[in-house]
Amino acid sequence: MARGLTSAVKTELATGNIEPVLLVDIDFEDEETDDSERVYLTNASFDITSSVSGTSRTYLANGHLRGITGVSETNTPSKNSLIVNLSGVDQTYISVALNLNIFNRDVYIYRGFLDTNLALIADPFLLFYGTIDEYKITDTTKSASINLTVTSHWGNFSKQSGRTTSDNSQRRFFSSDRGMEFSALTVSEIKWGRV
Repeated sequence: MARGLTSAVKTELATGNIEPVLLVDIDFEDEETDDSERVYLTNASFDITSSVSGTSRTYLANGHLRGITGVSETNTPSKNSLIVNLSGVDQTYISVALNLNIFNRDVYIYRGFLDTNLALIADPFLLFYGTIDEYKITDTTKSASINLTVTSHWGNFSKQSGRTTSDNSQRRFFSSDRGMEFSALTVSEIKWGRV
């Protein structure tokens, strides 16, 4: 897909000297409390300032963006998902995920290219847009990370509204109830009421 690439990007791609970078914009704003934690990250080795969508932003190369997996495209409207892996070493994003309601928050992933002088070529293109569907925190003695599962807007068409049988959903309404603490480990369907 051409994506409306600028002529500068097309020229750089034609040289074969391609230095791609990711620019990730995550909106951790909590609508209920109006707490906001919007972050701009890049996988480049230095901070990148870009005017994406007409607004100048600085994408930080602080090592927190560890990678993105599962980027795919289809030519039919379908639910696509990918995983944004963030470092959890300094606990910043783990704290945000645990203290704010980050579900259904916007995530924009842009692909940009660097020229031979390591300057960003104008107008990175939107690689993926979606919302945070779920997250998983992994914490060991050697590393810590948080994986955000980001689902495209087509995911909302098959989504069923209401509460889920998860610990987060239960604790949102009943903070001291631990009845669903291990529900994610249960593989079989839970039957409620008379069977």
